[in-house]
Amino acid sequence: RAQRAKPCILFFDEFDSLAPRRGHDNTGVTDRVVNQFLTQLDGIESLVGVCVIAATSRPDLLDPALLRPGRLDRQILCPLPNKDDRLEILKILSKNLDLAPDVDFEEIANYTEHFSGADLQSLMYTAQMFTIDVIEAAMNEPGPSRDALITQEYLKLALKKTRPSLPSQERMKYDRIYKKFVKGTSIQDFEAGKKATLA
Repeated sequence: RAQRAKPCILFFDEFDSLAPRRGHDNTGVTDRVVNQFLTQLDGIESLVGVCVIAATSRPDLLDPALLRPGRLDRQILCPLPNKDDRLEILKILSKNLDLAPDVDFEEIANYTEHFSGADLQSLMYTAQMFTIDVIEAAMNEPGPSRDALITQEYLKLALKKTRPSLPSQERMKYDRIYKKFVKGTSIQDFEAGKKATLA
């Protein structure tokens, strides 16, 4: 189907669940899936015009044959966003939101170490919910209606309710896995100088 749709991009998420190491499945189903995938990548059917991208948080579980030259041979590490990354993500997430003049995303970025892009999105959603609560309360009070603006106060309150989704022990485990691959002890080094952000 990809051949008929080219040029196109094939993206596989959680790739380790689709193509794990062979030999660990008693039924042989997984081995057949991986073998078929290798056949496609090796060009028995031309992949000209088809770009294959796969994402995984566990590269150590992938079948090593998939990562050899000519197959999925370019690795790009996507770490959790640093402060500058978080600042940019917050700006993007708030692009269509009504913000109060006192909002300082620089400060929020400082307080959100180890947050993923999804965690930051959850933070903004929680801050929005505070504005809704204020509007609902104001509807039952006399006087002019209040604007639904996200303030720095709401963002700080949201911070108290939002935590990184990846616990510290999990982060340490993934760091060990990625460092192993960066050093090239199991597969090729991640492409030098390349970086993508986990958002």
